Amino acid sequence: MSGNASRPEGVGRGMRHDQITDDQIAAFIDSDARERQVPEETQRLRDAEEMLTKRDPLAALKFLEPLLRDHPDHPDVQLTAARAYFKSAQLNKALALAEKMVEANPADFYARRLLGRTLERLNRADEARGHLRMIDEIAAE
Repeated sequence: MSGNASRPEGVGRGMRHDQITDDQIAAFIDSDARERQVPEETQRLRDAEEMLTKRDPLAALKFLEPLLRDHPDHPDVQLTAARAYFKSAQLNKALALAEKMVEANPADFYARRLLGRTLERLNRADEARGHLRMIDEIAAE
């Protein structure tokens, strides 16, 4: 971007803040948002997260497939995929990712909770208990 190409009409360099109207500010924000693009990977991750909020984990996994292939070790990809696997009852896949995340970052308590809950759903309560107890103890502090 160069010059005044992205500025709304009537807004120039050197203007004082009290000379700019609310409409000019809104136009500037809107024009900037239209020009702003995020990488495809970021958009796919956002779309997957949106599908999870809409309770459609299988659709989320469709968005995540290329990310899992191309960025399998990215923590956000792993977490979103593990949540989608958990919510779609693909528990062994959820377990594998949750274990990988906890191993990489033992202080990631969301991943640890997901690991504990996945173990519970797999009827491995004894293993789950240790992970969930650790989270509860830290939350109580």
